[in-house]
Amino acid sequence: KYTYLADLPSPAQVDALGQNLDYAQRSHIAAVDGTYQLTPRLALGAKVAYRISELRASRDESAQWFDSEAMFWAVRADYQIVRRWDVMAEMRELSIKEAQDSRLGALVGVYRHFGDHMKLGVGYNFTDYSDDLGDLSYDEKGWFVNLIGKF
Repeated sequence: KYTYLADLPSPAQVDALGQNLDYAQRSHIAAVDGTYQLTPRLALGAKVAYRISELRASRDESAQWFDSEAMFWAVRADYQIVRRWDVMAEMRELSIKEAQDSRLGALVGVYRHFGDHMKLGVGYNFTDYSDDLGDLSYDEKGWFVNLIGKF
């Protein structure tokens, strides 16, 4: 998957001092992921994503852009515990080059299959970041609901 994202923060979303709450960004994001069915009950997967971008802390055209690179990876295991129920565990890491910051964490979930082509899950993200490298918010920690279509 390749994404080009040109995004400006909303002028209405400011803090008490009138500063923007998010960065403006121009990003190129590439990601690849896959899953291999190792046994009838166990599937293993992985994802790698890389972002090259320019960020600025303002919508103001005179504000300076600065470079930002990020890399994300995750390894995942899905295990069918009974006929239509799966559990999932994922280890993930996000590294930001310029900040020299790396965050390692985990995500877990439980999924229920509905027919052969859909499953619905609920889980908990123990990290504060997303696997979407266009999301710069660091507010992803907590419960999630996920609906997946499959072929």
